[in-house]
Amino acid sequence: MNPLKSMNTNLLFKPNQLIIKIPSPEKILIIYNPISSAGNTEALATKLEKELTLHGKIVEVLTSEKKTKSYTRITEKISVNDLIVIVGGDGTIRKLLDLVNKTNTPIYAIPGGNESLFARSYGMSVSANDLIQAINSGTCLQQFYGLISGKGIKGGKPFFHMASMGLDSLTVKNIGKRKGPLNDSIYVWHGLKALCSLHHPTVSASVDGQSVIDRESGYVIIANNSAYARNLQLVPTADPSKSELILGFLPGARHQHELIKAMRILQRKPAKLPMRYFSGKNISCTLHENSYPLQVDGDYFRNRDIEAERTIDFSVSPKPIRVLIPSFLSTN
Repeated sequence: MNPLKSMNTNLLFKPNQLIIKIPSPEKILIIYNPISSAGNTEALATKLEKELTLHGKIVEVLTSEKKTKSYTRITEKISVNDLIVIVGGDGTIRKLLDLVNKTNTPIYAIPGGNESLFARSYGMSVSANDLIQAINSGTCLQQFYGLISGKGIKGGKPFFHMASMGLDSLTVKNIGKRKGPLNDSIYVWHGLKALCSLHHPTVSASVDGQSVIDRESGYVIIANNSAYARNLQLVPTADPSKSELILGFLPGARHQHELIKAMRILQRKPAKLPMRYFSGKNISCTLHENSYPLQVDGDYFRNRDIEAERTIDFSVSPKPIRVLIPSFLSTN
């Protein structure tokens, strides 16, 4: 366990990345989430299908599934394709992480959610031309992701960016059971409601077996990636190229910290809050006193709160997934 003493905010594409070249994908599966981006993803998926077909690619389009286990029925379909193009938000990607890892199928993301942190982390856009150039380049980054386990959780539940307990988890709990397309105004409304009733969890945490937090109240985030809410960078050193996770903790978090975050989001600047950071391969977090919601990559975790005195374990995926990157990154 190593406390982090420095914060380099530009670690995502450092020189020692695990970079591999693949043959230019010919068979491509497009999976879109129909309720992301105010319901515009179907039209975008159809447009991409036409453009790729014109370039001689074999393309199939499917809608996303609501639950991770529902994707198991298309495991074979995923394995026989050369590339999965996901048109949707980070929640759609999260549900596919284990399957694309199992099949070694590369993925590319078209930003179709309110944040789309995954796509924006790699400079991916809605442009069909950018996708075609990436396909022709055939350059992939091998990236690790996180897994969540614990009592009552079957298998390791994947996440690519972060899991947290605080205002964001209270907000997504309110949104969690909503049906239909989401937009920024819905998040703002439920965020304000959560702010009025804001209280933080009391937790204990250990990193690689060493205790780092002992029954303290505050904001908690376990991150695999520095991307968060339009450059807020609550955990700026988190890096999916490393086989480790970062635990960030803001002790004694207050309402004014949330106001600072909101202002920084509008300014598109890092939050720079007085957080404590720890890094390691295995992180355990025990919740004390009252139950509390956990948000994972923007979704309410399993649609139920973490129970009091329950321990949740976070670890790194045994092997990385393959992320097809835009051609401008591969040339750099």
